[in-house]
Amino acid sequence: MRFLAIAVVACSSAATDPRWSTAAPVPVRVQEMHAAVLHARLYIAGGFDATNWAIANAYRLDPTANRWERIADLPAARHHMPLAVVGDTLYAVGGLAGASFSAADNLWLYREDENRWEPRAALPIGRGASAVGIVAGKLIVVGGMGPTGAHVGTTAIYDPGTNTWSEGASIPTLRDHLTAQAVGGRVYAIGGRPHDPDRNYDLVEIYEVATNSWSSGARMPSRRGGLASAVFAGRIHTFGGETSSSVFANHEIYDPTANRWDTGPTLPTPRHGLGAATVDGGIYVIGGGPRAGFAQTDVVEVFTP
Repeated sequence: MRFLAIAVVACSSAATDPRWSTAAPVPVRVQEMHAAVLHARLYIAGGFDATNWAIANAYRLDPTANRWERIADLPAARHHMPLAVVGDTLYAVGGLAGASFSAADNLWLYREDENRWEPRAALPIGRGASAVGIVAGKLIVVGGMGPTGAHVGTTAIYDPGTNTWSEGASIPTLRDHLTAQAVGGRVYAIGGRPHDPDRNYDLVEIYEVATNSWSSGARMPSRRGGLASAVFAGRIHTFGGETSSSVFANHEIYDPTANRWDTGPTLPTPRHGLGAATVDGGIYVIGGGPRAGFAQTDVVEVFTP
């Protein structure tokens, strides 16, 4: 498919705190998607659009030009599907399919030079609403829901060099709609919920890849599922989330070295099911649901620490 360029929209202040600004909106209103950065460009794929149906659309943002373009569609529509980058390659991991929220086992990589997606070895078990961290060039997949809707406990580890999966120690607290980031060779699994958005977790559980073991970190100041996160200067910034009747504007920042949380300037547009990624000196917080449940926005807000 040919690239479709989207018109540039000038940045403007998005909140009273000057560290927040806005960038070009996503070409469609979308929620329940993730974001990742490859070669200084930001990618999103899948999610629910304004019709509340899952989509296969994929887009990337050039932050220098402040311009979105549509790239090749995913091989199939997905939502709640993490994106992650290893080296020079973008991966789309599992996700949920259709209105039934069926857990998928796909692993797709994006061929940037050919603008197409290719399959790789399937996940050992389908899972969606999970989270992914990258350690030592491997995908570390934690949490999420499996094919029957039950939570998946085992940690799935993908080695791109051999195109194979292995199994790591199970996450101590089964959960979905969590977020995760890798810092210093460890994967930090943060927040999430036990299906019920009114029973959100404030947990931080830490997977030590070298020893295949889990430990606990300082609890998040708030209990949140459906949140997003990004790493900036070695600290993990978390944004948004939902209950059954409300959405969060929370912006809380975890320092893995000090094992301590701080509070950042609140998210200008409260939302859940959003994407976040760091590029070009800022954290881009993308799309999501501005109301609990099905709701979509095209807003892109940028936090510059």
